[in-house]
Amino acid sequence: MSLSRAGYASQEGKRQRCESDGAMLGHTCSLASCGQEISSSVARVEVAVTLGSAVLPDDRLVNWKDSETLSFHQECFAKLQTLPSISQCERRLLRQATATCEKFDAEAELRAKATRAADILRGASRAICFTGAGISTSAGLGDYRGKRGKWTLEEQGQETPYTTVYEELRPTYAHEAVAKLVEMGRLVYVVSQNADGLHHLSGIPYSKLSDVHGSAFTEYCPKCGKRYVRDAYAPEDRAEDYFAGKLCGPIPDHIKKCSGCGSNHWTGRSCDNCGGPLHDTVISFGDGLESCVLQPAFEHASRADACLSLGSTMSIGPSNQVVVIQKGPLIACVRQDTEMDRLCDRRGGVRAYGDCDTFMKMTMRALLGDDKCDAWEASLPAKKDTYASKRPAAGKQRGDIFVKKL
Repeated sequence: MSLSRAGYASQEGKRQRCESDGAMLGHTCSLASCGQEISSSVARVEVAVTLGSAVLPDDRLVNWKDSETLSFHQECFAKLQTLPSISQCERRLLRQATATCEKFDAEAELRAKATRAADILRGASRAICFTGAGISTSAGLGDYRGKRGKWTLEEQGQETPYTTVYEELRPTYAHEAVAKLVEMGRLVYVVSQNADGLHHLSGIPYSKLSDVHGSAFTEYCPKCGKRYVRDAYAPEDRAEDYFAGKLCGPIPDHIKKCSGCGSNHWTGRSCDNCGGPLHDTVISFGDGLESCVLQPAFEHASRADACLSLGSTMSIGPSNQVVVIQKGPLIACVRQDTEMDRLCDRRGGVRAYGDCDTFMKMTMRALLGDDKCDAWEASLPAKKDTYASKRPAAGKQRGDIFVKKL
């Protein structure tokens, strides 16, 4: 499985972009006995289910809809869990919904947590950042464990279309905020489980960044060790189609199945230093992580006095251990419960539920102040204009480097 080879388009990303801009201020509670509007002033829960052949009772407790986002007041969703009289069909759907539910703090609570996060970052001298798929959903990439995540849909027997043009992806507000914090020295190092290359595109140099699961824009020579950072998607597009029998004819000599993950890692290009064949860096289940990338991540974590975790459930090792190795407060923003939540409490950190962009907008304003934050945000459009030259769209669509979860 490739932890960050998520190449399917995210409708959730479109929702986040609208909501973070304030265009979506409320939702309607799907509990049939409520049905009231949910404003940003209260906490909410979002779920999605696959109805399949379910036969719903006429007196259903929830206004279920197939494969659509359903919203609840947090109190209404909690009440639903305790109702004694519920049909077997709805109980099954409720279990499905609860397993992947996403939580959102009320606006005032999220702002208070962002203010606390800003205080922690202001007082730290060696803070690190850890990021997962959730930081990139508003860029258009899907996540894994969410209500409409890649793994969630696969477990429900649904196919996910692969339509992402990686060269067209652009850093989100949260990516830009992390880059600014690195520039300011508030963050000394970034550890990312994403292979989309957006942290590097946002301006973070690899001297301060570990893409621990690789990057779709980096390849290297196993023979001499030279690394190449490309402006176009590096992995071999055709390999998975050859393996699946979708392409006819002889398979090119450089395409070979990896004994560990079953995918192909050879790109078909050669090293200009020694002439050796080049290998992509994207990690799949069964592959080992590169020590040259993982080691500096652990070294910086061992010296860190705070950690900002964005969009990750922090459950995939070994790289998730950076949040444990560091001994300072843990600030975590992700929409689902995680195994590390108690660590936030024990270390005097922050556990925020919501979208990374929204949380980081509040955090940056609390950290910089209104005037400096306004000036920085005003500079972002000009910065984004430079991305087209750094990553010209090549028209490649490659989502099936994302191997199924084992």
